[in-house]
Amino acid sequence: MSIGGRIKELRGEMARHDFADLFGVARNTIQRYENDERTPDSVFIAALCNHFKITADWLISGEEPMHREALQPHPSLDYDYIPMVEAKLSAGGGSFVEAEGVQGYYAFRKDWLRRVATSVKDLVLMRVTGDSMTPNLQKNDTVLIDTNRKDIKEGEIYAIRYDYTIMVKRLAFRPGQKVLVISDNKTDFEPYEVAIQDLHVIGQVIFFSRSLIPEGI
Repeated sequence: MSIGGRIKELRGEMARHDFADLFGVARNTIQRYENDERTPDSVFIAALCNHFKITADWLISGEEPMHREALQPHPSLDYDYIPMVEAKLSAGGGSFVEAEGVQGYYAFRKDWLRRVATSVKDLVLMRVTGDSMTPNLQKNDTVLIDTNRKDIKEGEIYAIRYDYTIMVKRLAFRPGQKVLVISDNKTDFEPYEVAIQDLHVIGQVIFFSRSLIPEGI
């Protein structure tokens, strides 16, 4: 059963519009969640878990146990679950986060997220590819992107879409409605200017993490 099927199971006999009102979302949003046409955001996932006293692991992946009471006692930690998305373009320039692009969810402390992010529902995780941002960002690093922060600040790192490619770069304004796209690896990657209307800012990178050993070991 998919996450959409589990949401439908939780709704049970309740009318879809009543279920939507209960959680403060539109009825067609619930329909898209249940049909696996849209990936639920972390705020909705947390609301379901709190209301039905279920675990996020069960809701997201079907992993038992379903209910929190079945878990062994452990320290109470308050988490939000942020989607890891596949770095790919949507057909027709659509949304960056799509259901088929979500590879999993990762837990972050709520109190920390509220200090560093504008809104939890606007956060996504993405893997870094290539070596253009070394030494600061390396291949397979994980970056946390705040998609609500699109205003360019000189020298900050952003996830951007340009020329049919999604990438992570530093940005700086230049005269004539242009933006300078800057790689940290200046030895192999020269900075270049692009017209601001040709550049789509997905969001600002606000955190990154790195494994110190190869995956699978």
